[in-house]
Amino acid sequence: MKELILKALSMKHENKTHKSIYNILIGKKTHQTYFDASIEHLKLYYGCLPNLKYNDFEMIVEQEPIKNQNPIVGNFFYQQAIQTVGTILLLIQMISQRKHEHFSYQPIINDKTIQFKAKELYISINNHHEEEFIKEVNQLFEDIDHYFSGIYVHYLLAGYRETPYTTEQISQIEEIPIIELKERLVEEYQLIQITIQNQERYPILSQIKFQPKLHQQTLSTYQLLNQTYDIEQLAIMKNVKTHTIHDHIIEMYIKGYLTDMNKYIDDIKYSKFVKVFEDKPNQNLKYYYETLGEFTYFEIKLMYVCFAMEGLNATRRT
Repeated sequence: MKELILKALSMKHENKTHKSIYNILIGKKTHQTYFDASIEHLKLYYGCLPNLKYNDFEMIVEQEPIKNQNPIVGNFFYQQAIQTVGTILLLIQMISQRKHEHFSYQPIINDKTIQFKAKELYISINNHHEEEFIKEVNQLFEDIDHYFSGIYVHYLLAGYRETPYTTEQISQIEEIPIIELKERLVEEYQLIQITIQNQERYPILSQIKFQPKLHQQTLSTYQLLNQTYDIEQLAIMKNVKTHTIHDHIIEMYIKGYLTDMNKYIDDIKYSKFVKVFEDKPNQNLKYYYETLGEFTYFEIKLMYVCFAMEGLNATRRT
């Protein structure tokens, strides 16, 4: 827990509060927290400690110096990492059972979304790509083991006549406190999510894609985009304030439902923002609003988010 907190804190912008980092770690479902996680490159820490108590968080902030950390960053939320690892574990189980012609078993993952993705890949792997899949899994575990000088996620594997170990069992075998083990597994999940994006090295595993869920109200706005992208029109259609639509639009970009920034920002405006940002990075919105003068807060927030994600090679401008 402590290491995850310190790594997240090491990415905090000076103008941001410690509470904002806490909100990211517990996965607070607000547009402000999505925004903070994006611009501070902390999406992979969003919701990784859902049961963290604020008093415990404060104790670590007050007692532990924020030394040089090495956080794992990427344009993915931690929930996506959970889904990705779940899909890999379920695929391993399915292929192991098939190799032994045993088709009556209890899946280790009950999540329907993960099951659907695993079945989809299972069909495509079939008998022709089974060995390639096994090779990729072995390579993945070697990569994780090399990065951390050890690995624990392999204890979660299940297959023919094999069941996964519990955290208590792993703790006893490896002589590691349970809280440290859980923290380490979070980091292994994060790294797996990033590692398999290498399509040349992982042509099969890189096909595992999940998209974060939108807020219900954001989803209803997204569904209206087939009629219009005009913010004023959307606000009228939903009978809400325009700033509510602004929040919805930015959430869509953050979660990958929209990628073309030019729907709302032209290249000239974006270039101006980037120049000011690079001169003085990671300032609050008010600074950029006052410095640029001609831009709205919505435009600045959107450009800030897109610039942060471009830094992770995540956005696509068309």
